[in-house]
Amino acid sequence: MTRSEAQSNPKWVQLVRAVAIMAIVFDHAIYPNISVNHVSETLYIVTNWWDIPLLFIIGGVAITPIARTWAAFWHFVVQRLVPILGTYLASGALLVLASHFIHQDSWRYTGYFFLRLLYGGQTLDGDLTLMWLFTVYLLTVLIVTLLVSWVDSPAIQVFIALAMFALSVMYGTIGFLHFQYMPWGADLVLMTTLWMISGYYVYQNWDKMQFGRFYATAGLVIYGIMVYCRYEWGLNFELVLKEHHIKTPYMAAFVPLFMTLAIGIVCYWLAKKTLV
Repeated sequence: MTRSEAQSNPKWVQLVRAVAIMAIVFDHAIYPNISVNHVSETLYIVTNWWDIPLLFIIGGVAITPIARTWAAFWHFVVQRLVPILGTYLASGALLVLASHFIHQDSWRYTGYFFLRLLYGGQTLDGDLTLMWLFTVYLLTVLIVTLLVSWVDSPAIQVFIALAMFALSVMYGTIGFLHFQYMPWGADLVLMTTLWMISGYYVYQNWDKMQFGRFYATAGLVIYGIMVYCRYEWGLNFELVLKEHHIKTPYMAAFVPLFMTLAIGIVCYWLAKKTLV
């Protein structure tokens, strides 16, 4: 997200993004303990249900249709996509260099790390573990923007996103040429498109939504029940987007959506309270 987007978004949207970032940091902080502690394992899994999807869903807020001209498309690429790509390459390069000196890696290994940065996606690990988000986010913004700009019917747009999601859960991993993973994690966009376009339309109709407290309460109660079921009985649902590790695919479609709605309503209420 660029600085101008942050300034134009309401405070409650920025608060939702903060929740997502804190959840991702929390997830990675407890990850070393998941193999020895059942509570940590449960917290890691149940947070993964929505923390990464939340970033893509709330990313729909910043989607704006563009005119059906090459000039408008090029302006969109320069204004929206190039800054994301620049941040990815610059921050990734700094992390690779920092890793070289901190871990005293060989220059050969560091050079190989730079190649992996260019290829991106699931090949990134270690200090670059989270960098896959940049390229998948960039590609999702591109696809969703084209959908809402070039396909007139919202119903058809959502149908395409649902079809992409259905396709994404029909395989484990997909390679590219002789490589194990797709460059830039491009296949993950099949899933993230549904989440981002859902965020786009929910935000477009946010002011029309009624019974917000009921939705928030219901969503958090259902989530609490699912967390308890996971802890006590090992509820068969996992969602690790980067690794394309998905159990119970239909739950992967709706659990992130109703959790984001609940979190959004709570953040909206908190933002209003702090502004009074």
